[in-house]
Amino acid sequence: MSALAHLPSQLHPFRDRLTAGVLPAARATRPGDWETRDSDAFQAADIIPLLRPLLLLEGAPHADRDAMEEALGQVELSRTRLITLLFSPDHVLETIASAFVAEGHTPEPARVWSWMCWITEAAHRQLCASTAPDAHLMRPLAHRLRFLVLSEPLRHREDPVWAGDPGESADPCGNTFGYRTWSLLVLRAEEARRDWLAVLNAYQSSPLLSGVGSDALDAELVLTVADNWSRRSRFSSSHHPLDEPAEPTVRDNAVLGHIVHRHLLPRFRILHVTRLAPPAGRDHWRAAVLTLATAALLAAVVGGFASGYWFHTGAALAGLAYAVLVTGVVKQGPLWAAQWLLRYPAAAAFGLFALLALPMNWWSDPHPRWGIAAFVLVAGALGYLVVEVRNHNVSGRQAFCRALGVLFIGAVHAFLLSLIVLVFVAATYTESAPDGDGRIPMHQLWHTTGLAWQVLALATAWSLVVGVFSQILWDDRPITAPLAHLTWNDGG
Repeated sequence: MSALAHLPSQLHPFRDRLTAGVLPAARATRPGDWETRDSDAFQAADIIPLLRPLLLLEGAPHADRDAMEEALGQVELSRTRLITLLFSPDHVLETIASAFVAEGHTPEPARVWSWMCWITEAAHRQLCASTAPDAHLMRPLAHRLRFLVLSEPLRHREDPVWAGDPGESADPCGNTFGYRTWSLLVLRAEEARRDWLAVLNAYQSSPLLSGVGSDALDAELVLTVADNWSRRSRFSSSHHPLDEPAEPTVRDNAVLGHIVHRHLLPRFRILHVTRLAPPAGRDHWRAAVLTLATAALLAAVVGGFASGYWFHTGAALAGLAYAVLVTGVVKQGPLWAAQWLLRYPAAAAFGLFALLALPMNWWSDPHPRWGIAAFVLVAGALGYLVVEVRNHNVSGRQAFCRALGVLFIGAVHAFLLSLIVLVFVAATYTESAPDGDGRIPMHQLWHTTGLAWQVLALATAWSLVVGVFSQILWDDRPITAPLAHLTWNDGG
């Protein structure tokens, strides 16, 4: 029977997390016979002798914390075992379960995890104190494994399989590092997350991680705050007992904000941001903004075929959409605001103000080939975005698709803002009767059909491309960056 068959089904998601993300890229640096090496390094018969100092205290009532710390210091792993643990943690996890079976015991999920936790903690301490030439190469993976292992119970709140009777010796999670050390476990999990995030922030500096693709990196990043790309899968690092519910803490939200701003937005992971950012439950603010923006677009479309005040209606709805959006930002905070890419409307406004300073013939009598001009501007903006996201280590096809999505969001912002400015503002700052036959004043333009849409298309394309390219003049940050200039963190 394989070792995997001995692993409790409740630990299979844990095993999947251990082997996901950046680990396949790190494993690719190992020799071809790595599986044989791992089997030789860790066998079921090796586990109990390795953990004997800790097992003597495991069932003791009120095990002293200092005694557990001393016992942890007595667990030493050879270099081959360290390599197996870091590169094949799934093998070690399965071997621990097999050790239970070999001793005639049922491999309970929480106890199997606690043994894995002890081995991981001992290995992390050994590597951090080591002066071996290759120790610095393995430390990034040690930080990763320590975080994934220590944070695993946090992903199982109110699960009777994991949440034992608090304070009792039969509570492996609550007594991992001694009697009633649940808070210590949570603190160490947070410490491990900070260490691992610091590595991910500079992953290209690590020889083992420098070849990691953006998908694998993002999959690793999301595990620091959730089980997958869903708001509902987020876990809490609260110190509340494991058998009690808990919402993500301020620290959890700060980590998510850091991941969104430093990693997901620069790589144009907009859909993932929208799935993680909303508050619990239905996001009524986002639904209201999208409904109003869609209504504004539809009103403008009707205005392109019928005279009247359809463009004015669309402009009013667009203004109301932005009013709701701003109110939502005030209510929900910066994380909710990140999904809207608010640098786009700010930069697009800059482009519109420059456009209004040009001679009036662009709107009073557009060139017959106005469509070519709009297309060239939009194509230039798309090319810029593709190159930018490709240089952020996103693969070619994904770079194009993500850039197209960001361009679409920017085009919507540019269109809505152009509608508002041209309908309600521009007429005040332009001549009421431009010279030349067939030219009409700006305020009468919106009672026409085709000409109004030509002007809107030109203004949208212009403000869009100015908004994209003007980012190099702001503070050398991507167009997807939050509408802020300062942060108060050390980047870790």
